[in-house]
Amino acid sequence: MKGKKFLFRLLLVVMALANIRSEESGSYWTVYFDSDTLDVKLARFIGGAQYSLDVCFYQVYRDTVAKSILNAWRGGVKVRVITDSTYFYRPFVDSLRNAGIPVIHEGMGLNETSHYMHNKFILRDVRDQDTLNDYVWTGSYNASDYTRLNAENAIVIRNNAIATCYLQEFEQMWGSSSDQPDTLNSRTGRRKIDVCSQHCFVVEGDSIWVYFSPQNRPIQYLINMVNGASDSIGYLIFAYTRRDLADAMASAFRRGVFIGGVHDASDTGSPYSQFHYLRDTVGLFVYGDRLPPSYSLLHHKFIVIDETITITGSMNWSNNGNEENDENVMIIKNSQIANAYWREFKKRWGEASGIREEIRTSETVIFKNPGLFFPFSNFRVFSSAGQLLGETRGNFWDGRDSEGRLLRPGVYFIVPRQGVPVKVLKLY
Repeated sequence: MKGKKFLFRLLLVVMALANIRSEESGSYWTVYFDSDTLDVKLARFIGGAQYSLDVCFYQVYRDTVAKSILNAWRGGVKVRVITDSTYFYRPFVDSLRNAGIPVIHEGMGLNETSHYMHNKFILRDVRDQDTLNDYVWTGSYNASDYTRLNAENAIVIRNNAIATCYLQEFEQMWGSSSDQPDTLNSRTGRRKIDVCSQHCFVVEGDSIWVYFSPQNRPIQYLINMVNGASDSIGYLIFAYTRRDLADAMASAFRRGVFIGGVHDASDTGSPYSQFHYLRDTVGLFVYGDRLPPSYSLLHHKFIVIDETITITGSMNWSNNGNEENDENVMIIKNSQIANAYWREFKKRWGEASGIREEIRTSETVIFKNPGLFFPFSNFRVFSSAGQLLGETRGNFWDGRDSEGRLLRPGVYFIVPRQGVPVKVLKLY
């Protein structure tokens, strides 16, 4: 048998009983997930401010978080808040304004409310003279008055250069660098320009990229990272409508990269979603979420590539996220951070897929007519979605299912009763 061999490790791993750590940290970063009670963690982050807080949050009306902002303000911390107009008059946002904290939304001045101010970032102590205590909190977490958990993530980065980039973005939306906003000078949505002096940073040897919507069109950078994948891609997403990103994933899959994903249940039913294209046409291992009953939404927006690169932030992979809304995306090349996100991916992917075992394959082969001979007998044929298609006691597969129907192009798995599974790439 001749086939094109790839160095390839396919991980379809979900920890059924293992406890996923909900907080991990390194010398300049900390990662949180939903089970760590994110509102409390965010309140503690806010409580650590000594000089300034710049809050740019789509929803910022959870009592725990709003009270922590009020306490910081009353303790002498300079506070500026940008939120979305939809939530501008919520009671806890009113409490911020009533206390004298300046609060604006995306539609003030010459701006419009036709888009969302969808960011979820906070800058801590970036405006003082100490460059060693500058922190950015970002991710998918909304500080709303939810009663059930959402599957979320947040990351905190301590770095002056990255925090300054976020500050430059904040202040173009704020309209000034002072404590009070200049709404006539404020730019949001499509009126924004690229104000950051750099987008690529090196922190302790790790590369980190920061981009903002809509001015940077961040989806192109996600596509670039997917195009560079060589081993694995795992993603969790709330809304996914961009075909260009889906096509990049399809191309990666066809060159032997494992791709697994979980979409929020609402996205799987959307006529604009790429879910059915990726699952049914391309053949990816993607599923709708099956979160525990105590959960509401799968609200993540992250990708892990080759267990080395993590892409996270506020942006859904949609036209609005890329071209209309105020959003931020962070891309981090750090294997420890990627490993933390990869475990969260495995946890949610395992819930959704029901797969509770590890399959490893050392070989990918190309299907060629009239068929393939294998160095083993007695095997089963599975689709990439895990559906049993056929079974044989011999060592030859002709590319058909148990009913004799010729299977369409895609990825299939030959799983022997004994031995290592083989991945078959069927191009015709």
